[in-house]
Amino acid sequence: MTDKIKSILEGKKIMILGYGYEGQSTFRLIKSWFPDMFITVSDQDEGIIERYPDMAFYRNVGMVTGDNYLDFFEHFDLVIKSPGIPYDLVVAKCDASKITSQTDLFLRAFSDKVTGVTGTKGKSTTVSLIHHILQQAGRKTLLAGNIGIPPLDLADGIEDDTEVIFEMSSHQLEHISIAPQTAVLLNVFPEHLDHYNDFTAYKMAKFNISHMQHEQGKLIYNSDDPFISELLDQEGGKKTFLGFSNGSKKDVAAYYDGTDMICKEANGRAHHFPVTSAPDLPGEHNVMNMMAAILVCMGKGLTDIEIIGGLSSYKRLSHRLEFAGTYKGIDFYDDSIATIPEASIAALNTLEKVDLLILGGYERGLDYTVLLEKLLESPLPHLLFMGDAGRRLHALCEPLLAGKSNCLLVEGMDEAFQYIRKELLPGDVCLLSPAAASYGMFKNFEERGEVFQKMAAAL
Repeated sequence: MTDKIKSILEGKKIMILGYGYEGQSTFRLIKSWFPDMFITVSDQDEGIIERYPDMAFYRNVGMVTGDNYLDFFEHFDLVIKSPGIPYDLVVAKCDASKITSQTDLFLRAFSDKVTGVTGTKGKSTTVSLIHHILQQAGRKTLLAGNIGIPPLDLADGIEDDTEVIFEMSSHQLEHISIAPQTAVLLNVFPEHLDHYNDFTAYKMAKFNISHMQHEQGKLIYNSDDPFISELLDQEGGKKTFLGFSNGSKKDVAAYYDGTDMICKEANGRAHHFPVTSAPDLPGEHNVMNMMAAILVCMGKGLTDIEIIGGLSSYKRLSHRLEFAGTYKGIDFYDDSIATIPEASIAALNTLEKVDLLILGGYERGLDYTVLLEKLLESPLPHLLFMGDAGRRLHALCEPLLAGKSNCLLVEGMDEAFQYIRKELLPGDVCLLSPAAASYGMFKNFEERGEVFQKMAAAL
């Protein structure tokens, strides 16, 4: 089933642009298929050869490293770009017809087997939930994409009855020639503005998951999201559109009535799924994720009993409003995945009682107005701020919340826990939900959450 990908690659002069996790996967697979093919790896990091000495075991490998890694595209027929390298940087120096990616190569071969899920928030939860429900129902299903598995790593193992659930970032979607047959668009918030020229460019990259579908495609989308509604107004074609909503809308495929998630078939028949079916998916944001997953699974022919069985046995992923334990009588919650203000607001709404909130991290120029409004409406006893984003938030919050919240700027997690030991009492709730990325202070959001949990356990 990989013949289509092989036919695209065979006989080409290939450059792998970016040698991160996905670039290494591309290199290994092509060398397994074409051991004698000459492949050039191009990366800004000059230490690649020392960092990956196993490359010396392969024949016919070229290297371009350093600041000129984007300067030699004219010598190649095909440039396989890694997601972390902005498309605009590459297309400014390279004929767009030469540029492809793992995601595009994979979809050219397997789009009819793929359910692709994108959105600013909720992707990992939704793909892992769909995967779990299908697995519990006995389906042969694979997880791919932004959740940590490069899609081409799966290519040789896909059979006629395999279904692929693919978490897709905006970076993976910004340059595709075909989209998954079943697509899920969860939400669109301002994010990754350090990677794109503006918010419009980011939105359009996300919306490729719909725009590049063929006419037999199916789009499951958040009908409450104004940005998605705006984009859908420009979308035509004969494909199937299935909306889901947090309110009782009559013109959608799924909605939440406060007790049940009501999901409808094409003939209008309604299926009721109690929200209590999924005890480890709290919060209204997870209701939206669940409705998207249920619509996918209903479309694949699963019964209500199979879907409810999967919902009830699902365990949420780490660092997503994860209960980290009770130490010295204080409850700790790790929501390190929250890198935008809307995600932190969702965490506050779900927990209801929070005594101390840790905010801040890498500064990306996000608009924090909605978070400020939430903190003014429901002040918390303690707010701790860290990183460059924390400095800006602290400057905004301190004058507005004077006399309502203790606002303290801290240098890092160590200083935050010094304050926690001193100020919090048994029965209090401490939440890490930073509303900012982790870069500069931590390797990623996972490391940030792990450090938080270890420090909580060491109180």
